[in-house]
Formats: sequence, C-alpha cells, structure tokens
Amino acid sequence: MSLDQAKRVKRITDSLISLPTLPTVIAKMLELVDNPKTSASSLSNLIMRDQVLTAKILKMANSSFYAFPRQIATVKLALVVLGFENVKEMALSLSVLNSFKGENNKHFDTSMFWQHSVSVGACTRMLARETCYRLAGEAFVAGLLHDIGKVVLNQYLPKEFAEIQTLIFEGGIPCDEAEQRILGVTHAEVGAWLAERWNLPEILVEAIRYHQHPELCPRNAELPLLVYLGDYLSVKCNLGKSGSKGIEAVPAPIMDLARKCLSLTPESLEGYRGGLFAEYDKASSFMMEAA
Repeated sequence: MSLDQAKRVKRITDSLISLPTLPTVIAKMLELVDNPKTSASSLSNLIMRDQVLTAKILKMANSSFYAFPRQIATVKLALVVLGFENVKEMALSLSVLNSFKGENNKHFDTSMFWQHSVSVGACTRMLARETCYRLAGEAFVAGLLHDIGKVVLNQYLPKEFAEIQTLIFEGGIPCDEAEQRILGVTHAEVGAWLAERWNLPEILVEAIRYHQHPELCPRNAELPLLVYLGDYLSVKCNLGKSGSKGIEAVPAPIMDLARKCLSLTPESLEGYRGGLFAEYDKASSFMMEAA
C-alpha cells in the first residue's frame, strides 16, 4: 500500500469510524502516572472520583493475579503496594473490556477472542518476568491489546471483517494479505491507531503495530517480540481463538532475534508451555473481576 493510500485509510478511519476515547479519569490518570512528581494521594484522589472504577480496581487488586498476602482496602494502598504501573494497567484493561463488545460471525467468536487475548497477555507477562523485561504489567497489557484492531474492525466494519474472515478460513489466505485485499490496511495498523488516539505510551503503540513482525520494529523490539512469542505459545496451548490461523512455528529470523534480545532458545521457549496454564488461570480471574 502506498503512503497516500495509507493516509487515506487512516483519515477515513479517524473521521468516519467513531473510535472510542478513553474515559476522562483514565486519560488523566495516564498523564499523572507519567509525571514523576505525582504522589499516591493525588492519584488515588483522581481515581476515587469514579466510584465504579474505584470498586473494580480494588476488586482486581485483591484477585489471585496479584496474590497480595493481605486485603487491599483503599486505592492509595493499592498504588503503594502494587505500584503506579500495575494500577495503570488495571485501568487500561478495564477500558478495553468496557469499550468493545461486537457481534460474533461465522468465523469470529468474541468470547473465544478475549480468551486468546487474556492468554497472550498472561504468557507475555510470564516471558517478561523470566527474561527480566523491565515491566511485566506493561507486557501483560501489550499482550492483551495486541489484536485490538480485530475488535475495532468487527465492531465498526462488520461486513468487511466477515469477508476477511472468509478469505482466511475458507480461502486459506494469510491474515495480513486478506486484510490488505479487503481494506488496504491491517488490524495491527488499526490497533496502533487506536492506541495513538488513546495517547498510550509509544512503546505500547509499537508493540501493537509490530506484534506480527517484531523484526521490523525500528526500536524497542523486545516488547513486540515478547508479544509474538506469547501469541505463539498461546496458540500451541489452544487457549482461545484469535480470529486467524495463528502462528504455527517461529521463523528462524525471529528465533534469532529472541536469542539476541531475550536470551531465549527454541528449547527454553517450549519449556514455558507448561507454566502458561497456571498464568492463564490467574489472568482469567483478573479479567473476570474486571467484567
């Protein structure tokens, strides 16, 4: 697709499709978290303006996902013991689940899609911990959001999205190629546009944009690479359905990148499959609290 075509598709997406915006409290929260001068008191006061958000954050903070040994009874305590970043990831997860519903079609089951997304988030988080990536919570959200462009297409362009699914599952055409043929744009690009609209950190935008091709990421390739590998393990463990055929095998160039960036070998990567189910169970309880 030419640059002019890409600009045209983005303009149409921005102007004709009412992509949701982040709730005001969460948008302001992201701004405060990025400010090193922000205190737990000021951030908790902001969050407590929204009673529903407050209740859900406390519910999630006390889930098995975080396994804190004592009850977390206030937002301020959640911020202190779990950290600003973890609470930020909770808020983003809530926004994602509440912003998109969408309908099923012949080849796309929204419930199975979210199962897949949660499992990729859980696996990406696990790999981030094991490879000492800087923020495991950031990795969870990147995995959770990696295919968010598919949900946007399903909700706002259902006819075209159904055509894409038919090409994939009945025509045997790769996902990217089917999306380009019908729309001239991929779900990864659409998802990155949404992340930009939400003013998410650039590292999350790039993880969404390059989750299928981490080798093309111009900088910070570690996070899209972790998401790619989390996606691969999730498919291998048959946890949910993504709405496309999934990654059958990790290509040699990406495995070489994993060795270089994450010190992962094919053997060590496969060794994490057994731990994914426990991670997925914890993440599932986390998302059930968010629903």
